[in-house]
Amino acid sequence: MTSYYAGCEGGASHSTLVLINEEGRIVAEVEGEGTNQWLIGVEECCRRIHALIADGKNIGGVDTKLAAIGLSLSGADGDEMCEEITESFMLSYSEVSDTCFTCNDSFSPLYTATNTGGVVLIAGTGSNCLLVNPSGSSVNCGGWGHILGDEGSAYWVVLQTLKTIYQHNDGFVLSPHSTKYLKKAMFEYFKLKDMFGILQYLYPPSQQIDKEHIAKFCVHAIVPGAVQGDALSLHVLRSAGRELGKHVKALVPKIEPDVLRAPGGLKIVCTGSLWKSWTYLKDGFVEGITPQTDEEKQLNQFSLVQLKPEAKAAVGAAAWAAKKSGKNINIDYDVMSRIFFTHKF
Repeated sequence: MTSYYAGCEGGASHSTLVLINEEGRIVAEVEGEGTNQWLIGVEECCRRIHALIADGKNIGGVDTKLAAIGLSLSGADGDEMCEEITESFMLSYSEVSDTCFTCNDSFSPLYTATNTGGVVLIAGTGSNCLLVNPSGSSVNCGGWGHILGDEGSAYWVVLQTLKTIYQHNDGFVLSPHSTKYLKKAMFEYFKLKDMFGILQYLYPPSQQIDKEHIAKFCVHAIVPGAVQGDALSLHVLRSAGRELGKHVKALVPKIEPDVLRAPGGLKIVCTGSLWKSWTYLKDGFVEGITPQTDEEKQLNQFSLVQLKPEAKAAVGAAAWAAKKSGKNINIDYDVMSRIFFTHKF
């Protein structure tokens, strides 16, 4: 009898679930609401996932119990929270699957691109970096949010730009490049009447900061500025690349040798919208990741990998769950991803 596996890539605003068989063929794909437990609670998170699975089984004509479910969810932070989600799901919906495993949403892109370990580097509104070794151990660098972290993200790029403009305007720290273009763009995007207007976005009264709106200033003005040759725009994007490279370098001492010796060197799976501006991140990234200490010099080559448009990170969640349950799904990783940059030291 054919075994089926489910993989869910769950975000704050929407989620994708796939059902695949042991040959790696997707038999159903469904999308639904967000499944971040910090926003909706664990019980509602599990209810929504169960509804997605029911829809998927109906579409795929699957009427048997699943062999395993992999939940790669935004908000599944730390072992304790992952265990709580798994236990809650299996307690409420034990008839759905033999086993269930939960991990953070950083895991699924890596398992969609490779089954031999590597690094996931997220650079979107926020940033995060995760190492997964072949032994199963994982180590995180970054991902601490807009107050403690997010270095190299679109939000971070915008914040550095705003600080540069405001400090230059005060005469506190003079910008190395003209702020004229980005200051004008800032007034237009945020609809400011004066310099004090930005405070309502950064310190909103009685509500959460809108990180996404702030981060979109990067796409609205900073990236177009770099395209036009604006020196400050180019400077902050190069700085972002440097910060992203530093994330990976920090993990090098914890990477198992087989991952470093793989063909093409260390595989770094890049996700998030900021990677669309790789041209302007590249020099800074290479600078940031370049080994300095003897321990870091174990890294002598790396390859940056992106999932292809047709690839689904939810497939990686299903493959991860299968592996955790002692099975290997036959996935053609060359179909799922492509290498877009390789560098040797």
